[in-house]
Amino acid sequence: MNPSDCLSGILKGYAPLVVALSGGTDSMVLLAAARKANIRVAAVAVDTGLNPAGELARARAIAMLLRVPFEVLHLDMLALEEVRTNSPRRCYVCKRAMMEAIAGWAADHGFGMVADGTNADDDPSDRPGMRALEELGVLSPFVRCRMGKEEISVLAGELGIEVIPSSSCMATRFLGHTPLSPERIERVRKAEALLRGDVRGRLRVRDMDGHAVIEADAVEYPAIRRKMKEIEALGFASVRLAGEGRER
Repeated sequence: MNPSDCLSGILKGYAPLVVALSGGTDSMVLLAAARKANIRVAAVAVDTGLNPAGELARARAIAMLLRVPFEVLHLDMLALEEVRTNSPRRCYVCKRAMMEAIAGWAADHGFGMVADGTNADDDPSDRPGMRALEELGVLSPFVRCRMGKEEISVLAGELGIEVIPSSSCMATRFLGHTPLSPERIERVRKAEALLRGDVRGRLRVRDMDGHAVIEADAVEYPAIRRKMKEIEALGFASVRLAGEGRER
């Protein structure tokens, strides 16, 4: 069975379902595949305060384009000590809280299953939150169908979904055990948004004890250097490219 047929069969078998829609490529492709399978589906995103710039807006836009019911749930993740202190359990605690909220919404609205965009290339050792998915019985159709990034990119093209650079929770931009605050998170979010208009591919702005360290492909360095003063003006003590000396 080819991956597309496998995916369609699983989605139909577990319908009606809710797609946990992050605004990343994987979850958007999953939602489009569910829509194509002609099943009853809704999309739910979670505003955690840790979302990268643009993700929630992108989630809303794709749900509207596909004419799928869409809901945003609001959770203050910084109210959870293990998240606020950026502890080693942060990812697990955050993912479990998100999925519990989505599962609650699904049950309240007559949906029997929650599905997410975890794919076959995702490594559980690098993603502690995957344990929460298993504990809560969240369906990961791409894993079931052994579809990784390459297969999802092909399917994205077939479904007319834009493949965007991978992203992650804003808490990953800080050193472990660094206390998180809305102000520090927003500063990094603004820095990445400022760069994203000119920088393609992978982009991360790390807050290293108040100093901004920018990770990107080397071909993007000239565009980044032109923005460094603007980034420093956001309140960073200094700005530099990863692997290079500190900017003064």
